[in-house]
Amino acid sequence: MTSKKTSSESRNVDREIDELKSGLTQLHIEFDAHMIERFEQYLNMLYSYHGRLHLLSHGDYERISRRHFLPSLAAFPYVRDHGRVCDVGAGAGFPSIPLKIVLPKFELVIFESKRKKAEFLRSLINALCLERIEVRNERAEDFSGAGFDLLLLRAVGKIADLTRVIDKLLVAGGEALFFKSQSIDDELRRAESIMKKKGFTAKVTNLSTPLERMPLALVSLSKLS
Repeated sequence: MTSKKTSSESRNVDREIDELKSGLTQLHIEFDAHMIERFEQYLNMLYSYHGRLHLLSHGDYERISRRHFLPSLAAFPYVRDHGRVCDVGAGAGFPSIPLKIVLPKFELVIFESKRKKAEFLRSLINALCLERIEVRNERAEDFSGAGFDLLLLRAVGKIADLTRVIDKLLVAGGEALFFKSQSIDDELRRAESIMKKKGFTAKVTNLSTPLERMPLALVSLSKLS
C-alpha cells in the first residue's frame, strides 16, 4: 500500500531516519542502505494507516524511532542466536519486525488476534519483502504447532498471567523475553509461585533506551530443559 507523502510526512521520515541511524550506532548494530530503506518503508506504511487503524498512540507518530524501533532493537543480543522466534500480540509489528529487518535469517511467527492488525502486518511484510515470517490471526494460547526457542512479549500483560501460555509455546531450554518499562520487582514476586511450578527462572537486565534514555527492563524467563 502506498500513498503520496505530504511535505510534513517527508520531514518526519527524514528526522526519524536520522534518529534511527544514531540509535543503531548506540546499539552497535551495523546498517546499510538496504536496511535503512526498509525502515523508511515501514515508516511510510505506519503513516499511511494513521487515522484508519489504531496502531500507535497519536503522539508516537512523531517519535516512532525513539519509542518503537530502537526499544525493539534493544533485544538484538537476545535474538541473534535463535532460530525459531514467536512474537505474541505484535500489533504494529513491535518488537519483531524491526528485529527481523536487522536479523533476516531467523524464522518468525507473529500472533495477532485482531483481524485488521493481522492484515496490516501481512501487508507490511509483503511491502518490506521479508521472508520466513508467518502471521497467525489467532490467540497464542490456541496454537498447537511446533514450539519456539524464543518468545517476544511487549505490552501484552503481566508475567504471572502469561506464564502458562509461555510454558505451552516454548521448547525445553527456550526463553521468553518481556519488555517492561518500569520496576518489575512486585510483578516478579507475584509470578514467583507459578514460575517455580512451571520450571522457569528469571533474569532482569535494566537498560536505557537509545536517545531518550527511558528505563527499559528486559525480563528473560528461561525454561529448564
